[in-house]
Amino acid sequence: MLPGGVQQPQANALRRGLCHFTTRQFCKTPTNPPGARQGLETVAQSKRPDRRCQTLVSSNAIREQKGKEAILCQRFKAHNAAVTALLVARDKGNKKEIITASLDKTLALWNLEADEDEQYSCTPGAMQEVVRIHPEGAPVFSLAQDDWARGEVLHQIFCGKQSRDVVAWDPPADALHDAVVLNGHTGWVRALATQGRWLYSAGCNHLHQWDMARSVPRHVRQVKMDKGDILDVAVSPHQVYIAGANGSIRSWNVDKKGELTHAAARDKAHKDRVTAIVWHKNFLYSVSYSGSLKMWDGNTLELVAHVSKAHEGGRIHCAAAGPDGFLYTGGDDKLVRRWNPADLTPAASEALFSHHYPVRALSAGPNEVLVSADAKGEVCMWTL
Repeated sequence: MLPGGVQQPQANALRRGLCHFTTRQFCKTPTNPPGARQGLETVAQSKRPDRRCQTLVSSNAIREQKGKEAILCQRFKAHNAAVTALLVARDKGNKKEIITASLDKTLALWNLEADEDEQYSCTPGAMQEVVRIHPEGAPVFSLAQDDWARGEVLHQIFCGKQSRDVVAWDPPADALHDAVVLNGHTGWVRALATQGRWLYSAGCNHLHQWDMARSVPRHVRQVKMDKGDILDVAVSPHQVYIAGANGSIRSWNVDKKGELTHAAARDKAHKDRVTAIVWHKNFLYSVSYSGSLKMWDGNTLELVAHVSKAHEGGRIHCAAAGPDGFLYTGGDDKLVRRWNPADLTPAASEALFSHHYPVRALSAGPNEVLVSADAKGEVCMWTL
């Protein structure tokens, strides 16, 4: 659907080559999810076949996996440079709030409210800028929301900055919270994640763990990668994962006291840097500059499924698990692509097209909102 609720003709997708042929690998291991498609695609043996995987060559045009049509509700210019971080801060009832950060060194809060009939406006300009600040030490490279209930500081936003620190923000305040500053990082804080009382931050090749049970989170421990920057962090109820610039993925088990113990690792998970990882229903999904999308068993990091050219062979920058149950990825082809998380087959209404530049960031709310942002500062809000 285009702005104003007009459905994008299927012919547009065909002209843009969305019904292309994709090479996938489906791994025959006991960890394959129930309902995974088998025997429906033509099997082509690779020159050096993986013992666990088969290379599957099939046309996206014939897939019939149904999903609700994504509606482009808002498209607006948020920044004058590439968006570096994106967060759906509220996706409840008739109010939506989005936070964006950019290489233009600003941080902004956006608001969209429904009318009395709870109908959202898809007319240009309906998304309102609430506040824009210029944090010291910007740009902000990562955002995470604190859902650990502690009274006055409930739902504060943590901002990871180029200045190697993490600072809290209580939007719509016109400045960051200078009393909540988390130091000790050895590089830009490229990734943040929260799970229960724990906040995880990544700077250079160190992963830091913080206890949010206090008004100012207390540093608990840190772990170190052998080499390569940490580019993303994902969490599950009992594990934390990191994605490396050297193509690796590593994980740690987290007990009730927050103790970290080494778990599964994949030194060569991708041929190039791993730009984003997402944990969803016991599986971990990863994307890379190599253009590949992979699905891993969340406990063993055994490969389950693999799409080798998920965005026509171009770089993939971001990924998110949507509230509709689909997995979303954004890349250099300017598209947001939609995947079935059970086996990485594209959804019937595969690609979301609205950006004119590479898609750099994705964030999903818990109910119906997906937000994408690109290399020129434009942001799109989709309802799913």
